Amino acid sequence: MLKRPAGSGLRWIAGGWILLKTRPGLVIGGVTLMYLLLIVSSLMPMVGLLLPALLGPFLSGGLVVVFARIAEILERSEAEPLAKEQPIGFDLLFSQFSGNAPWQSLLGVATVSIVFNLLLLLIISAVIGAGADAKAMEIAGGDQMDQAEMAAMLLSSMSPGLMLTAALVVVVVWGLYLAMTLYAVPLIVLRGFALKAAFAASFFATFRNWLPLLILGALWLLMAMTIPLTLFISAFLVVPLGWAAFYASFVSIFPEQPPEQSEDLIADKSTGAAALENKSGQSDQSQRRDQ
Repeated sequence: MLKRPAGSGLRWIAGGWILLKTRPGLVIGGVTLMYLLLIVSSLMPMVGLLLPALLGPFLSGGLVVVFARIAEILERSEAEPLAKEQPIGFDLLFSQFSGNAPWQSLLGVATVSIVFNLLLLLIISAVIGAGADAKAMEIAGGDQMDQAEMAAMLLSSMSPGLMLTAALVVVVVWGLYLAMTLYAVPLIVLRGFALKAAFAASFFATFRNWLPLLILGALWLLMAMTIPLTLFISAFLVVPLGWAAFYASFVSIFPEQPPEQSEDLIADKSTGAAALENKSGQSDQSQRRDQ
């Protein structure tokens, strides 16, 4: 686990773009297929609330395998130009459903996600119930309101101070959960971590690299602002680019072998991170050598 400088956020975007433009059909198609499967599973009766959460770690695990394969081919192509022509199938997206995959750990990630979100909903409901006045609770208990109207009335009856405190608590708790799970799936799938070790490593890595991750997120949000302006057409580019940049950040923070030169270099040979770094950061490396 490495601590990266703030400028790495921009370089992760550049590395993600290299992955995307290398196999645009595979990356865009794989991300789109993943979300279509999650949306369809959410519409299934009885299990629609749980099934997407169960499938998510397995599909996202398959997606990072796709990125790892593209990055590996990128590095090989520096010595073997014909390696770029090597086919990569969409079947890799479903690679984590096989018997050899770490399905128990991935199922553990899904279980933690479901339990956490249920607990968070219970906490929010308890805070709203405790903060809303009795009259609002009585009106909301009637049959004349739908759930959206009921929630709006209960929230409007809470004091501003309580609402702000509740919002801050939710943000902090969600941030801790996000840090714990952010890199858990790729750590399990690509690095062979056990469930608890993956949660711990992801947690500490996120906080050690909060600044470049913040910059990465801010840059991606700026690009995401184009989605409604383009009638959601740009989502087919922006969302896959976000996933590719996420993979670039993972191999930067968790190289398989320690970098031999500078902390700013990515030296993961097995997943092709060195190729990404060479293509997106050659100017930075030459400046450091001059110094």
